[in-house]
Amino acid sequence: MNAFEELESNVRYYCRQWPAVFSTARGSILTAEDGTEYLDFFAGAGALSYGHNNPLLVEVAVEHLRSGRLLHSLDTKTVEKRRFLEAMETRVLEPRQMDMVIQTVGPTGATAVEAALQLAQRVTGNRAVVGFNGSYHGMTYRAASISASMAPRALVAHVKEFVALPYVATVTDEDLALLEYTLDQTIDGQKIGSVIIESTQGEGGARPFDPLYLRAIREQCTKRGILVIADEVQAGVGRTGAFFSFEGSGLDPDVVCLSKSISGLGVPMALNLVRRSLDAWNPGEFSGTFRGNNLAFATSAAMLEHYWADAELEKGTEARGLVVRTSLETMAEEFGQGAFEVRGNGLLCGLDVKDTALASRIAAGAFARNLIVETCGAGDATVKLLPPIVIDEDQLVDGLGRLRDAVASATRAL
Repeated sequence: MNAFEELESNVRYYCRQWPAVFSTARGSILTAEDGTEYLDFFAGAGALSYGHNNPLLVEVAVEHLRSGRLLHSLDTKTVEKRRFLEAMETRVLEPRQMDMVIQTVGPTGATAVEAALQLAQRVTGNRAVVGFNGSYHGMTYRAASISASMAPRALVAHVKEFVALPYVATVTDEDLALLEYTLDQTIDGQKIGSVIIESTQGEGGARPFDPLYLRAIREQCTKRGILVIADEVQAGVGRTGAFFSFEGSGLDPDVVCLSKSISGLGVPMALNLVRRSLDAWNPGEFSGTFRGNNLAFATSAAMLEHYWADAELEKGTEARGLVVRTSLETMAEEFGQGAFEVRGNGLLCGLDVKDTALASRIAAGAFARNLIVETCGAGDATVKLLPPIVIDEDQLVDGLGRLRDAVASATRAL
């Protein structure tokens, strides 16, 4: 019996793209049960930015498990939570002058988004939400319903109190005028309570917004008492170089949603950073059985203390990102005849080949060369690269070489 084919739901997806049975992993390498090794430029959809089974964090987890420490604790006080909270304060919030409290919400980024939307409605009294074309915020009902990228490939009924603005790569006067006009509207009779944005879109095609536009969002929302929610689930925690992908833009969000790599080890964890003056929750008003994952607190604190004690990781990610961008630009010039587009920030990068079939061929060709990549963006026409941000440079160059061969083969075939 093939358990995967006969017992698993038809909804399974990634296993159809990468038909191997994986058994072990370390760093940037996944190993199948037959011994075949694959370079991983997917990293758990960004949940494994610090690599598979990072040795430093594995030791923390093993010690935690062996010592009989708490695993599940709801939101009670624990030693691990205290260390995590203090690490977030000293390594993330304080250096960026962010006066925020930390709300643990449960295991997924979608839960963080749901909590952020509920808080925005509670604070402002207004339910309507402004988002952006290409956005992806999760699979729970309201998070999915404000994810503009979901409509073409999922049966998602968008809530009536939602409108999506265009993605803005380079801001124009028309973009600013549309932003102001939209924020002044009512949507299905509801005033706007929040704007939610991924400063660098992941599923939307590795697309960074113009920082000037992000600043304009902050300015216009401040004038109207609208909350700004930054969805940093995929692009945050160092993926684009800085800890947050919006740093330096002036977005200055009221709520920041974090998940995926925040545990450092791929252990489920999600939280919101909430501007202290907007922490309007009543005790127990937003709950969740798994919002006290002490194993995740322990590994996250170790990740923050080790990797964010100085600027070395950020500099390294920026340098590796430059290697990736240079390589992709060479591929675009060589094989795209001016039609391909290179996108992204840091180590959230994409090669938009403008054609669904071609992107699919490239991804399949990469897998045939033992390299794991996915496609994303409009029509899944962008080949997205999410290697671990701690990847060795020789592995990075090796993977880019395999990708180049896959692009060459796919473009020749078409």
